[in-house]
Amino acid sequence: MRDVRARALGSLSGARAEGPGAAYGYAGMGPYRGAQADLLRVPWADANCVPVPGEPGDAYEDDFVLLADAFVTGWHAAATLAGVEPGDTVAVFGAGTIGLLSAYSALLRGARVVYCVDAVDARLDKAGEMGAVPIDFRRGDPVEQIRADRARTGLPLGEEKLGGVDKVIDAVGFQARDREHPEQERPNQVIADAARLVNAAGAIAVAGVYPDRDPHPGPGADGHENLVAPWGALFSKGVAVRFGRTHDRRYTVLLRDLVVAGRARPSMIVTHHGTLDDAPDFYRSFDRRENGVIKAVLRPS
Repeated sequence: MRDVRARALGSLSGARAEGPGAAYGYAGMGPYRGAQADLLRVPWADANCVPVPGEPGDAYEDDFVLLADAFVTGWHAAATLAGVEPGDTVAVFGAGTIGLLSAYSALLRGARVVYCVDAVDARLDKAGEMGAVPIDFRRGDPVEQIRADRARTGLPLGEEKLGGVDKVIDAVGFQARDREHPEQERPNQVIADAARLVNAAGAIAVAGVYPDRDPHPGPGADGHENLVAPWGALFSKGVAVRFGRTHDRRYTVLLRDLVVAGRARPSMIVTHHGTLDDAPDFYRSFDRRENGVIKAVLRPS
């Protein structure tokens, strides 16, 4: 397992006849079990794997592990869905693994400032370590906090009337929490915030998951994810809204080369290491937002 992982990263894109994309252990995306195991079978490995340099356990191993999913998803959100360009101002809602790597990707692409919105101390601290501006929505409306920060730091010439940001990334999805009642879910909360915050002619990237139906809705939500979105505000602003799962193989070579060149170190988000036996405890802590678990890397026992 470790030799294979060190030399090649597998993707199952295009490996499911009944629909686009496939993934290990992802509901409704093919008959493939999860990839956290001592041994792993990689279908179509001759086409889906990407060679990587180095040896098992070296300084780049965590960087290359993240090329298998999280880093490419964050890059897809920032580069393709949001279209972040040098000088852009960006806000990322959600500072989990995907949100943090979306923010990191935006910074790599030359964003002037990137805000990360969350309510978990460890995640906000990590966002700050990466060079983003952490926004804690427990302290008030995140949209107004970002507007206040932009006004305080001074807007560039020509942007005196634009108090929002150019690009917004939703890395939360349908399990967003209601701002007024945090104990309840409000699936369209981030979309509503994004519509208020994005500048005219900007873009909103939706990387968070929105299923057709939620089989286990939380308090304040129902099982049907037909959301009410502020289409009037988005239309009047001329905002582009883009969705879509990432095509991993579209980006893996580019991001591998950024890592090899020393330009990207996505492993900075890894907070814990352990064996497969540690997985239940890591998942439990991650689900409860406890013990500082943001991203854990597991190795075979």
